[in-house]
Amino acid sequence: MILGLAANLDQYGRPLCPCNFYPSKDENGNWPEGLYLPKEEEVKRRTWICACDEMQIYKYCHCLLFVTEEGLPITEYLPEGHEGREIYGLVKDPTPDKGRALGRVLERQKAEGGHRE
Repeated sequence: MILGLAANLDQYGRPLCPCNFYPSKDENGNWPEGLYLPKEEEVKRRTWICACDEMQIYKYCHCLLFVTEEGLPITEYLPEGHEGREIYGLVKDPTPDKGRALGRVLERQKAEGGHRE
């Protein structure tokens, strides 16, 4: 984990999460469609140390890089049935006023009726 963060910091100037899949161009030189951007684009758009959408939405780090003082990942915001909830149970967020930028946007959109799951 640490070596992957350091390698991304050296190569791209940002400590992007090494656990994520970042696509490469195909044989025609085009970027594939998908959830994750290529690393070159991620570093231009992200300011969060972790590019993982799970972290930004649920404040859950499957890599266990971001954990509570007890060494457990926050699972409070995960949907029922998520593997993190099944493995660790309900782990409350000790700092609910911090993080989850995308999660807060999605919650607001859902409350306003503008987001479908």
